[in-house]
Amino acid sequence: MKIGRLFQTALGLLAMGVMFVGVTNSVEANDQHSEKVKASFLAHINSLETVPASQKTAIQKTVSGADSDFSDALTESLILMYPKYSDAIAASDASGGYEQAIELLSPLQQSDDKYLAGDASFYLARTLMNEERFEDAMPCLENLVGDLSGFTVHQGSAQYYLGVAQAGLLKNQEAVESLMRFLQFNPNAPERLRVSAWRQVQQIQSIQKGKLDDVYQRMDYSRRRLELVETDEVTQDEQDKIVSMLTKLIKEEEKKECSSNCKKGGT
Repeated sequence: MKIGRLFQTALGLLAMGVMFVGVTNSVEANDQHSEKVKASFLAHINSLETVPASQKTAIQKTVSGADSDFSDALTESLILMYPKYSDAIAASDASGGYEQAIELLSPLQQSDDKYLAGDASFYLARTLMNEERFEDAMPCLENLVGDLSGFTVHQGSAQYYLGVAQAGLLKNQEAVESLMRFLQFNPNAPERLRVSAWRQVQQIQSIQKGKLDDVYQRMDYSRRRLELVETDEVTQDEQDKIVSMLTKLIKEEEKKECSSNCKKGGT
């Protein structure tokens, strides 16, 4: 057991070492991506005949004045172009406004304007994640790190959320890979996200099949689905697995206790 834990820790440290070696390149890649999205967005704005010249000037000023992380400036620019988008963002930020946010943001994922689609997908995913609706958030997050990655500067946060969602869906191997990818390629991400990602990687890697930590994760999965009124076959299967695991663990403990008592009685 101790050797296994030491080996696991060594693997974690090795992975961290690999990450730190690539930090400089990752920072440069992030900056290049951000500048590329900024330049392509400005070119996109200039190509739109439906946007008045005064509005283009205001957008260019907003975007050009932003630093390398111009996510807020991009959202503000999209609101200038699509005024009703402000209602969706406000609902996303408001406490208890998730139902309205989902209703307003969902159609925008299919927008012909890929920048609007990418921005709306991020805020929709964030709203769904806050409600622990991991199944619904997954398509948004996969698009943000996939087809829409060239139209958003939120791909780093999306990679983090993707790992969290995968862990919540018991896809542990995929979760570790997503979270490690987030740590490797987003060295400038908020410290709270990086610390959370690393802790979750350690927690997931420590899970042993059939043991209590495995049971706890499955119980949390069942708890979440029941709160979402998902009393389907998938939830029932997980509950059956939990009962089976707990029964096995209890029997193992009873055997240990019996063995210990028998030895004491024989001495």
